[in-house]
Amino acid sequence: MRQEDNSSGKIVVIKVGTSSLVTGGRLDLEKVGTFCTTVLAGIESGMAPILVTSGAIAMGRTRHHALSATTPAASQAAAALGQGFLYSALRSHFAELGVETAQLLLTPSDLTDPERGDEIRPALELMHTLSVVPIVNENDVLGVRNNDVLAAVLSGYLRADLLLLLTDVAGLYDQGRPLPGGQPRRIPEAVDGVAAIEAVASGPAGGSGTGGMLAKLSACWIATHAGVRTVIAHAADPSALLAAYRGDPVGTVFPPRPLSVDPPDLGRLWRAFRTPPRGTVVCGPLGVEAVERGRPVRRDCVTDIRGSFEAGDVVDIVGPDARVVARGGIRQAANSSSAPRSVLFNPSDYVQLLESSHVGD
Repeated sequence: MRQEDNSSGKIVVIKVGTSSLVTGGRLDLEKVGTFCTTVLAGIESGMAPILVTSGAIAMGRTRHHALSATTPAASQAAAALGQGFLYSALRSHFAELGVETAQLLLTPSDLTDPERGDEIRPALELMHTLSVVPIVNENDVLGVRNNDVLAAVLSGYLRADLLLLLTDVAGLYDQGRPLPGGQPRRIPEAVDGVAAIEAVASGPAGGSGTGGMLAKLSACWIATHAGVRTVIAHAADPSALLAAYRGDPVGTVFPPRPLSVDPPDLGRLWRAFRTPPRGTVVCGPLGVEAVERGRPVRRDCVTDIRGSFEAGDVVDIVGPDARVVARGGIRQAANSSSAPRSVLFNPSDYVQLLESSHVGD
């Protein structure tokens, strides 16, 4: 078993989706083999990978017919059942390659809360030193969220050199997912940032996962704002990790956002980007000025509200010229009646966005 000191390895966070590990609710041994080979190649090249794996819910649903329901409780129970099977299988496959692994169940709050995060870091650092590969999953028993977003928060928490999101397509396409008979073009690099290509992304391809391309773009928002280079690539390509790490052409690349000041804290990034936006708040010039100055956005700055959302949901803040100026968690529902000076967003609720809307080739 590999026990050499890997403390100098470059940290990469690799997230693999449900469809890239599971077929028909069962672990696909061919897909798992490709994934393990991909990770091993990274280790042998000097990387210190941290894995984030989906698939527990899909596997758990096959254990009892009642878990096929789409209720939160059914998904939580399926996660509890499936997680053991998923990790056990991955552990066995990696052990055959001489790689020791450890299981971690986390939530974004575990990483963004200062006290809890400080307790997690020493354990991860020790695993790194011992060449033990952490296999992380969202602790979905506490509430089903999204592993793409968790991977992004984790990459920012660790100041990783790379976040690699492995999925069932070879990147983001200019027509969403590649369609049979169509000729979509893969977008090699999001040269103008995440916002420029968000509109072409599609949701989940099937019912087995909780992600989809929009969720991956939520992850890209978080990671790139935290200074982490991010790549979406095909899990079936065993060279994807090495290519992404070296900067060779592969998948769709999201460069880290250029920063003139320190990046927002991870908690703020998670609150602002944890889901795709559920609506839009249109502001007049005073609202835009409030965002630019990092001040609260009040109800009397708003000229229009679009969409159906509840308090705490993620929404876009748009200026009178239709430019998205910020995204964040709103404090009131779309249909709420509130006083003109009531606060819709505090500065800690939103993140400024100044990216252009052009999609690069």
